[in-house]
Amino acid sequence: MATRRQSLADRRTALGFTQETLAQRLGVERSTVARWERGVQAPQPWNRPDLAKALQVTPDGLAELLSQTQANSARSAPSALGSSLRPNSLAGSDVVESIHATTQEFQVADRRMGGGALYPSIAHYLTAEVAPQLLSPSGGVSVPRLFAAAASVTEIAGWMAHDSGEDGPARQYFDRAFRLAVAGDDRALAANACASMAHLAIELRQPRDALRIAAQGLDQADHAQGTTRLVARLHSMRARGLALVGDRVGCARALEDAERTLGHAAGEEPAKWIAAFDEASLASEAALCFLQLTELGEAERRAREVIRLRSGDRVRSRTFAQLTLANVLVHAGRTDEAAAIGHEACSTITSLNSARVVHQLRALGGVLSLAPKSPEVATFLASLAGLSSISGDRNGEVASWPV
Repeated sequence: MATRRQSLADRRTALGFTQETLAQRLGVERSTVARWERGVQAPQPWNRPDLAKALQVTPDGLAELLSQTQANSARSAPSALGSSLRPNSLAGSDVVESIHATTQEFQVADRRMGGGALYPSIAHYLTAEVAPQLLSPSGGVSVPRLFAAAASVTEIAGWMAHDSGEDGPARQYFDRAFRLAVAGDDRALAANACASMAHLAIELRQPRDALRIAAQGLDQADHAQGTTRLVARLHSMRARGLALVGDRVGCARALEDAERTLGHAAGEEPAKWIAAFDEASLASEAALCFLQLTELGEAERRAREVIRLRSGDRVRSRTFAQLTLANVLVHAGRTDEAAAIGHEACSTITSLNSARVVHQLRALGGVLSLAPKSPEVATFLASLAGLSSISGDRNGEVASWPV
């Protein structure tokens, strides 16, 4: 296909970038840069500052490059937040591929920025771009693949709502993601949605629901290819639920199932769209299980393992591990160490828009406010007081879970 944003491509070439090297510089896929230049997609708002810097142009200069398309271009490049697609403007598999590319961009940005910053954008994207395709699919598009794509981005919207503290909408998004996956006859995605719903049920202190939903997810995953890591994730959700009801033996067995299953995942090509789950993910869930069961030594070991493994753009998951470790230390009576970790997490939250992190920080602050006022505790409480308030609905109430 001919380049539609020829000026953008020419600027890249003039600075010595190939599509691949520019993609590496920006932390995106090469195909994403190709879509920008073809006019199929516009760079998302979080990509634009780095793109402008790489191309050595001002933000206005970048906007001009993006607006310059060939005269025979079918449409101008959208620039609104979350507008990577135009409803019903793409044909065949381009619709699904573009949704997939945009979904990946949201995931990368979410790990770095937190869901609170991105939730309005993905909600708009679902309403303005994806929903019209479901109502009136483009000619030649595979409807089951389209439903699977919609299920994936809907589930991500649920996680961003959850990270924003909006558990009611999060539950509704997970519900829709499950139903879309079933409509698209994609068992792997249905199982993935079950894992997300089980996580939310645990967060809402509904362990029986979490166990039932995780069991349904395992049944769905059993009939799909490329789901070994997902099965491990579902076993870890079972472990969390069993820890909440105080079943130490059952929790230990579920964690063993998760660890054994994850050990068989090496080299497997995962099913498309499903969330990643690795050793650090399992260690994070295990730390929470052992903290719930007050097995503090093992909880501390697992939390420190997550902190060691999580680096780079995995800011949020590393911060959650730090907060888990801080809570372990509080239970062990090591309040000064816990306060020091809390203070470090406070400095992270300035660049991470996550209501969940703030809620956990404030809970930690509530506990440490009762501790002796050491310098470490006083420093943490002072930094916590400086955080802006992030509110959120934590009840998650809807009529019922879909499974």
